[in-house]
Amino acid sequence: SSGINAEWPLRPGVTLVKEHSALPASSYSVDFYDEAGIAAYKNHVKDSDVAAPTPVHSASVNHPGVSKEGLPIQTEFIVMVASLLVWWGANSIKAKISE
Repeated sequence: SSGINAEWPLRPGVTLVKEHSALPASSYSVDFYDEAGIAAYKNHVKDSDVAAPTPVHSASVNHPGVSKEGLPIQTEFIVMVASLLVWWGANSIKAKISE
């Protein structure tokens, strides 16, 4: 026996406190807690007089920032303009045929 009392499969979860797009580029320390540690952390957040729990593990994560790449205009606008061009082209051809 390994001496570890854990249910399998483990269901780890990660919770971001801010929206991903609001996180600036930086190196962040991510703390991992077990069930008791999560409960103690929630109590610490609610009441600052309660001591902060010790994480089971910590890891450093380098966040390069959110990429702002992409088109400067929305794709719906591009589709609308393309549809209008197709409609105008079809109407022009129809007008030439019916002359």
